[in-house]
Amino acid sequence: MLILQGTLRAAAMISGGKDKEGKPNPERPVLQLETTDNRGLVKMDTITVPSIEGYQDKVGQKINLPVRPWASGSTVYFAYAG
Repeated sequence: MLILQGTLRAAAMISGGKDKEGKPNPERPVLQLETTDNRGLVKMDTITVPSIEGYQDKVGQKINLPVRPWASGSTVYFAYAG
């Protein structure tokens, strides 16, 4: 497990879109965390979490989020690991 540290920009419920049959997927809770890459450029990660409770009052603050990395091709993504 890793700790992703960054500024929390949003804690929200987002639509899950639609499946192959056109049925709506359920909403899911996500956090948007602003970090910087190895060049110092701003990067935004959207991470699905079990619940946004406890995070809504921390928007704009620096937080530590437990994550696990996963890769699809060459880009490394993060998933909640708490």
